[in-house]
Amino acid sequence: MTRVYTTIEEAGAELERSVVTIGNFDGMHRGHQAIFAQVKEQAAQLGATPVAMTFDPHPVAFFRPEAAPAKLSVAPQKYALMGSYGVEAVVALRFDKALASMSPQAFIEEVLVEGLGAVEVVVGEDFRFGHQREGTTELLREQGERFGLKVVVPKLVEVEGEVVSSTRVRALVASGELEAVRRLLGRPHRLAGEVVHGEARGRALGFPTANLEVAEGMALPPDGVYATRLAVGGAGGGWQAITNIGTRPTFGGGARTVETFVLEEGVEEELDLYGEEVMLSLYRHVRPEMKFESPAALVAQIQDDVAQVRAYFEEGGDA
Repeated sequence: MTRVYTTIEEAGAELERSVVTIGNFDGMHRGHQAIFAQVKEQAAQLGATPVAMTFDPHPVAFFRPEAAPAKLSVAPQKYALMGSYGVEAVVALRFDKALASMSPQAFIEEVLVEGLGAVEVVVGEDFRFGHQREGTTELLREQGERFGLKVVVPKLVEVEGEVVSSTRVRALVASGELEAVRRLLGRPHRLAGEVVHGEARGRALGFPTANLEVAEGMALPPDGVYATRLAVGGAGGGWQAITNIGTRPTFGGGARTVETFVLEEGVEEELDLYGEEVMLSLYRHVRPEMKFESPAALVAQIQDDVAQVRAYFEEGGDA
């Protein structure tokens, strides 16, 4: 199981020799996965621990809260994925004034070398660090030589001719292009949250739903109906499902909700999910949310939506 440390002191007490990668790693896309693979390989060759250092909150959220990017993953989900890609230890530092004001030189010496025992650092070519982002990969190389610290900058990963980035993934989620998102992530975009009590309208219509209170700040696609899977806990996979994201305009609108109807039969006893932490995997946009002239018209449309989603899964669309 991946170890998670929240301070340099805590990590340094157990890590003697490490290969470290540093970043926010939101979304854990194919570019991040390539870096983790290299960290794992180099650590094995050097007899070191593969380590990922990340930050909470996102530095942009610290300096400009109003401009904080939507989250593609929550912390526990991120750490679990890191472990699945070969990272043995995560150093999740709180991004605060003290860390933001640390000089690049101090960061290299006190955090990487003395704190984590780093012998190699693997970072993206656009990596910046230290006070006012003064640190660059070139500076990291220059200063690292003093301590025998090797710096590796892998090539950027491209999918369909474009560089993979968290910014690009967020844009695709925001436009509902979930199949393109899957190609960049290597898996579906997932929403983490807790199942809460709703207004029971779905049950009254014959489609009882699990109402998901999504973790704050998560990236959501446009309002509409989606082919999804619902799983208890942080794992992927789960039950085939259909999900509506929106304000329920047929019933006068209101707060934005995420409501999921499980398609598989014979799991009723397992669906008492109130208070459970669940993971919702988003596979395909079915249609936008619409206002219907009556509940009966809505039910007819839901029946058609369910048939579409069943066909999608039967044809292996989620493979």
